[in-house]
Amino acid sequence: MTTLIFGLLIGAGFVYLYSREDIKLAWYDWILLAVAVVFFLLAIVNFSQSRAELEPKAANILLVSFGLPGLILTAVVAVRAWRSREALAK
Repeated sequence: MTTLIFGLLIGAGFVYLYSREDIKLAWYDWILLAVAVVFFLLAIVNFSQSRAELEPKAANILLVSFGLPGLILTAVVAVRAWRSREALAK
C-alpha cells in the first residue's frame, strides 16, 4: 500500500512540475530528479527494513547515505528551477 501511495505522490509531483508554465526544466534536470527519487526510495526502504531487522545503527547510516545524495540532487534542481523562473520573470 505504501508503494502505491509513494507512486501516486511522485507522479503528482512530476505532473505538477511539467504543467507549470513558469518553471522550465532542462532535460538533465528531469534525469537528476528521477535519480533523486530513486535515492529517496532506496533510503526509505533500507531504513524501514533495517529497523524491522532490529539494526538501528545500520538503519541510520543507510538513511544518511542514500537520503543525503537525494536531498543534494533535489536542491540542485530546485535552485536551477528558481533561477530560471527569475530569468523568465525579467
